[in-house]
Amino acid sequence: DTAQSPTTMKGLCHLLPAIVAVVSLVLATLAADDLVTATCQDSVACADVDTGRYPTWEDAPTSAEEFGHDNPEEICRLPIISLRKWEAGKFWRYDQPFLVTNVTDDWPAMQNFAKREFLRRYPDVVVGMGSSRELGQTGPDDAGDALKKTTIEDYVLNVMHDPEQDKYVFDRKLNIPDGLVEDCQPYPQPLRWFREDPLGVLGSNLTPNKLWKDHLALTIGRDQQGLTFHRHNAALNIVLFGKKRWILYDQIRFAENKTRLKRMTRDINKPIQLTTPEWIRQLYGKDERMEEIRKHGHDCVQGPGEMLYVPRGWAHMVLNIGDTVAVVSERGLDNSI
Repeated sequence: DTAQSPTTMKGLCHLLPAIVAVVSLVLATLAADDLVTATCQDSVACADVDTGRYPTWEDAPTSAEEFGHDNPEEICRLPIISLRKWEAGKFWRYDQPFLVTNVTDDWPAMQNFAKREFLRRYPDVVVGMGSSRELGQTGPDDAGDALKKTTIEDYVLNVMHDPEQDKYVFDRKLNIPDGLVEDCQPYPQPLRWFREDPLGVLGSNLTPNKLWKDHLALTIGRDQQGLTFHRHNAALNIVLFGKKRWILYDQIRFAENKTRLKRMTRDINKPIQLTTPEWIRQLYGKDERMEEIRKHGHDCVQGPGEMLYVPRGWAHMVLNIGDTVAVVSERGLDNSI
C-alpha cells in the first residue's frame, strides 16, 4: 500500500458530495420501489392499475337505502359478540348463529384487498363464476365444474358490472394462492387450530364432516347479488368490503315439515325461485313469512370486518349491499348436506 498524495486526497474530498448525492438518489429510488411493491393505496403509486368503472369498491352503486338496516334487536335477534368472546366461548359448537366483530382487525387483506391493490396483486388468479340463482339452487360445489372460469381482473373489469350478466364469484374449489391466504391471517378459531396443528386436528375423534380446516373460498359480487335460499354444513362468512344482508331460518322449524320451508322460500302459486332482492320485495311481507323469521329466524346486516356463523342445516339467503368482497370457510369442506 502506498500513501495518498495531498493532491489526490483533496480531489476525493471535492467528489465526496457528488458521491453522497448519487448514493442518496439510489437509496431513495429503492425505497420508492419498495413502497410501490408494498402497497397500492396511494393512487399516484399505482396509477397504471385499471380499476374499471369505479375506482374503489365503495364507489360502486349501493342499495343500502332499500335493503339496509341497523340490526334492531327485534329484527336481527342475533348475539353480536367480539372475536375474543367467540373464541373463549367456543361458540361454533352451538346450533345458534352468531355475528362476530373485530375479526379482520389484524388482517393485511384490509389493505391488500382494497380494489386497486387487489387488482395489482392478484389479476391472474383463476376463479369460477356463475349466476346467483344457479349457485343458490345447486351450491358452488355441485355447480363447481360447470362454473365458467375467468380471472379476477377479467371478472372485476368486464363482468362484475355488466347489466347483461348476472355472474357472481363463489367457488369453494378455488385454488387460492399463498399470498392471498396469508392476507387473511390470523384465522379466527377454529380454523386457526387446523393451520397450527393439522395432524392433531385430523387425529382427533371428530368425523370428517365435523372438522374445520384452513380452507377459504373467495366471493366477489356487485350490489343486489347473492345466493337464494340454500342449506349446507356449518360455515363462517367474513366480509372485508361491502355489506351483506342475511335472512336465516331455523332448521328445527322445518325439520319435520318440508312444506313449511317450501312455503317460506317460494310462492306456491308460482313455484319458481326468485332472486334474493325479488324475494324480499315480493314475498317477505306476504303470508306468514315475516312473522316466521321474526320468531324462528334472523334478519341481519353484516358489515366489513364482521363474521357471520351459520350452523349446519339452517336455511339462509344472502344479499350484497354494494360491491362486496368476502371469504368463506365451511366445516367439512365439500361434505354438504
